[in-house]
Amino acid sequence: MNKSRRRAVNIILVLNAILISLLEAYIPVPVPLPGVKLGMGNIVTIIAIVFLDLKDVFFIVIVRCFVVAVLSKGIIVLVFSLTGGILSAFLMWLLYKKLHNFFSIRGISIAGAIIHNIGQVLVASIILNESIVMYYLPVLLISSIITGFITGSIADIVICEIRKRGILSDKN
Repeated sequence: MNKSRRRAVNIILVLNAILISLLEAYIPVPVPLPGVKLGMGNIVTIIAIVFLDLKDVFFIVIVRCFVVAVLSKGIIVLVFSLTGGILSAFLMWLLYKKLHNFFSIRGISIAGAIIHNIGQVLVASIILNESIVMYYLPVLLISSIITGFITGSIADIVICEIRKRGILSDKN
């Protein structure tokens, strides 16, 4: 993919990730627990992992986190979003690039959701200087499996359509 096409794809993906993340605030989560959300922006991250380089994936995640924090949640949430987003993106990239024969897109998404929540709880523990927040981790891990499966399923459908239509080619 040439440089200008790569930039265009990055811009399209980052704008979609921002839009999806902002719209997600309006989707009611059936479990009224703090910190539990679908993480639909990760659909775009997974698409980027399949079709782009790691630096492009990080660019998309970092820009999405900054813009969404500024426009909705406030800059205080940025450290949580960045930690979870970067850890998640890196683990999902690693699993896809090195162990794709063992992990489906759904499995990669679940792993990303799990590490995202672990990272956020660790940050909360450090910021609050309290380990008690770790007791909330099992709730988040259970929700990670469910939400990771949902976002991974959607990402898998989108990736199949992108391949079928020849919009992008895999980056392996």
